[in-house]
Amino acid sequence: MINYLIQDPPKNDTPWADVPAPEIDYWGQLPVQAGNFDHVDGLFYFTYAVCIVFFVIITGVLLYSVVAHRRKTWDQKPLSNVTHNTPLEVVWTVIPLIIVMIMFAWGFKGSLDMLTVPHAAQQNTYKATAKQWFWTFTYPNSTQSISEVYVEIDKPVQFILESTDVLHAFYAPSMRVKRDIVPGRYSSVWFTPTKKGTFHLFCAEYCGNNHSRMYAKLHVVDSATMEEEPWNVVPAADDPLEDRIAYGAQLAGQVCASCHKISATTMMDTGPSWLNLFTKDGDNYVGRKREVIEDGVTKTITVDDAYIIESIKNPTQKIVAEEPYRGRNMSKFDNLDDARIACLIAYMKSLADN
Repeated sequence: MINYLIQDPPKNDTPWADVPAPEIDYWGQLPVQAGNFDHVDGLFYFTYAVCIVFFVIITGVLLYSVVAHRRKTWDQKPLSNVTHNTPLEVVWTVIPLIIVMIMFAWGFKGSLDMLTVPHAAQQNTYKATAKQWFWTFTYPNSTQSISEVYVEIDKPVQFILESTDVLHAFYAPSMRVKRDIVPGRYSSVWFTPTKKGTFHLFCAEYCGNNHSRMYAKLHVVDSATMEEEPWNVVPAADDPLEDRIAYGAQLAGQVCASCHKISATTMMDTGPSWLNLFTKDGDNYVGRKREVIEDGVTKTITVDDAYIIESIKNPTQKIVAEEPYRGRNMSKFDNLDDARIACLIAYMKSLADN
C-alpha cells in the first residue's frame, strides 16, 4: 500500500505567498502600470496636483487673513462692512467649474475606452466566475484554473464576469481596471497587458467574512508559455505522490483555506478542520467517525474518499452535525474535476496522525 507523507501545515497558504509586493512609483503611489489604460494615471495625478495647489492657496490665504486682519483690541471696529465681492465670487465659481469639467471630460473619455471592447479582445475572451471566496477562470479553449489566470503580453483580453452568490468586484490595480459583478447579470472588462510578471487581482466589493482572502494571481507571460498551458497541468493518479500532495496543498490554500483550517478548531471556524481527518493504521489510512445529518436524520459515518467527493460536489447531502458547524452550509464546488479532487484527498491524508 502507498504511504501518504505527513507534512507540516504550510506556514502561508495565501495564493501569492511567493509574489513580491507591487511596485510603486517615485511618489509612493499606485502599482506600476502594466496595462494600456494610462489615462487613469494621468487623471489621478492631475487631480492630485489640483488638490495640492488649491490646498496651498486656500491655506495661505487663511493664514494671511488670520494674521493680517486679526482684531488688535476688544473694542476695535470692523475695517470693512463689505459682505460680498461679485467679481471674486465669479472667479472662484468659474475656475473650479472649468477644472471639474476637464476632470469629467478626461474621465468620460477614459470610461468609453474601457467600455468599448475591441474586436481583438472579443476574440480572446475569458470568463471569471466569482464565488465566496475564490475565483474560477475559464479560458477561450474551455480549460480552467482556480485563483490564478494566465494572459499573453501585448494581446488584448476580455473577461466576462459572473457571480454565483453575492456582490463581488474584479479589480486588477496594475491593469487599472475594476468592474462590479452583480449576481444574475453578466458584465465585462478588458485590457491589454503590457508588462510581463505576476500581478494581484482582488475582489473589491465586500462579500462576506473572508472577503479579504478573495484574491488571485494574474500572470502575464509570452506566447510560448501560453502554448504550454501551465494552468492546466494537474498531477495524475500515477504521478509521484509528493507532487499530488503539493498540488493539493496549493489548491486547498486557494479554495478551501478560508473555511477549513489545518489546525485545532475554534468556535469561529466556518468548517471542520482537516487536521487528523484520517488516522494511520499500518500502511492504510482510515477516516474518522463523524456525525452527519442526512434527510433530517442524524447518523454516524466513516470519512472516506466517497464522502469527501460527495461533500465537495453536493455538500447538502450530508451536513456535519457536530458543533459549532451544525447548520452551516458549504458551497458546492462542482467545477473541480476528479484529478484536482484526488490531489485534495491526498493532501488531507498527508495531515493524518500516526
